[in-house]
Amino acid sequence: MMEFNALDARTLREQIEMGQIWSAWIDAEDQKRHSFRGSLRWEQRSGRDYLYSRKRAVVKSLGPRSEATEQIFAAFHVGKAANAARLSSLATEMEQQAAILRALGAGRLPVMAARTLRSLRLQGRHAAVRVIGTTALYAYEALAGLRFNAASTATGDIDILVDDRNKLRLLAEDDQEIGLIRLIQDSVDKTFLPRGARDFRLTNDRGYMIEFVRPEPKPVFRKMPGADPLVAGDVEPAPVIGLQWLVHAPAVEVVVLDERGFPAPMRCPDPRHWMAHKLWLAGREDRDPAKKLRDREQAAVMLRVLRQHLPQFPLDAAFLRGLPGDLRRALAADDPPARSAPQW
Repeated sequence: MMEFNALDARTLREQIEMGQIWSAWIDAEDQKRHSFRGSLRWEQRSGRDYLYSRKRAVVKSLGPRSEATEQIFAAFHVGKAANAARLSSLATEMEQQAAILRALGAGRLPVMAARTLRSLRLQGRHAAVRVIGTTALYAYEALAGLRFNAASTATGDIDILVDDRNKLRLLAEDDQEIGLIRLIQDSVDKTFLPRGARDFRLTNDRGYMIEFVRPEPKPVFRKMPGADPLVAGDVEPAPVIGLQWLVHAPAVEVVVLDERGFPAPMRCPDPRHWMAHKLWLAGREDRDPAKKLRDREQAAVMLRVLRQHLPQFPLDAAFLRGLPGDLRRALAADDPPARSAPQW
């Protein structure tokens, strides 16, 4: 049976502390990548010093040595040094906090999933991706301040929903555009490989899978901007019916803890939409019976969490009115009182 337990006050407090450290660290990391990438130095041209900026293959002159360019030079190097010191200090704080969280047994998310999410955040800051499927439960338990039992969260993969209305863009540290395969192999685990050309799934030598999916377009032959691989030979997100509801649902963003106590940012659909989608899946005739049972159990436990621990996500008339018809019908069929008494 799928159940959950509330976390103790100490664990909640330490989790919040880690979330604050992560927020400060990622802000500093973003600043490094935006403001302090490349070099700024003096170079002689025709007997005069000129200030040159070099980023990747782009070289730009900022002008001859003057009071203004001296200030630019000084501000860049002072800022870069301060940023590096801040990142180092925060990294140390993160290591220490992770040790505390490990001692409390607070780590949850599989390490491969956590590394994937951190890499997507670092190299695809504005990437429109969401975690769906069973792994999303780690975000919802963090939102509610509780822990699902192992039966609820057991999975050997992470499903990443790509919003194919826009092309996903990933940048390496040198500003070079890269694909999903390189991202995962370079920063998660080099043993991740696709099964073949145009695959949507990467699997490592321990059997852990990262699956990239997208909504099935309507009509099915419609060409979506984000359907093509990011680079030649890269994985291609697989179109799946029903995922348009999770792409359009409001999103929640949560910092979760991996098995080692380190933070990972997770963006997921509103838990109410996730729960209703699970009920819709459970009602499909073409769904594998074992998966249908798990879908229904996960939806049931999520419904209890929503009612008991997440009042900020009310299952009220306004929510039901905004729910797509198929999901609304799935929800009503599973909970008959909803038909006559929508104020849950």
